[in-house]
Order: sequence, then structure tokens, then C-alpha cells
Amino acid sequence: MNPLTARGLPKIEPKVPNDLVKLDMEHQFHVDDVKLEIEKESTAWRSCCFDLHPASTKFAGKLTISLSMVALCSYQLITNTENCTAQIGYSSLLSLVVGSWINLQV
Repeated sequence: MNPLTARGLPKIEPKVPNDLVKLDMEHQFHVDDVKLEIEKESTAWRSCCFDLHPASTKFAGKLTISLSMVALCSYQLITNTENCTAQIGYSSLLSLVVGSWINLQV
């Protein structure tokens, strides 16, 4: 016997076979997988030999350039001790590189 609703009408719930629910869930999983593959393909950078993830490639490039600039500035600041006016450019460039890596959340 069906339970009654607040108005006294019988509560009718549709009966769906378990196989149909299972097939619907499998279809939804398949659709989600296809969407994920399409999204991954659209964001990847492709070459003739390999695929690259854009965010990791940008990070590696920024890191390489920053480390080379830090090495150059550090070398010039350590070895050039006589001329203080030449050190101004290297110290400001060094602080610019360090400041670019600081992520301020305002």
C-alpha cells in the first residue's frame, strides 16, 4: 500500500528497472569521460613528437629565466665591489625577479 501525501492523495513513485538506471549511469560516465578527453586535448600544446601541458611549460620557462637572472645578478653583485653605481641595476633587477615570484593575495 502506498503512503498518503499531506493532502490525502496516494504517493505514486515511478518504478524504473534497475538495468535502466545502471545503463543511464554508465552512459553518463562515458559522456563525462569523453568531455574530459576533449577538454584535455583542447588545452594541450601539440608538437610533432609530444604533447605539453601549458601551465607546466610556462612555469618551467619562468623558472629557468628567473634562475639565470638571479645567477647573473648575484655574480655581478659579488664580483663588482668597486663600482657601486653599477650595482644599482643588478640589485633592482634581482628584487624585480624576487617580486615577480611573490604572489600577493589582496
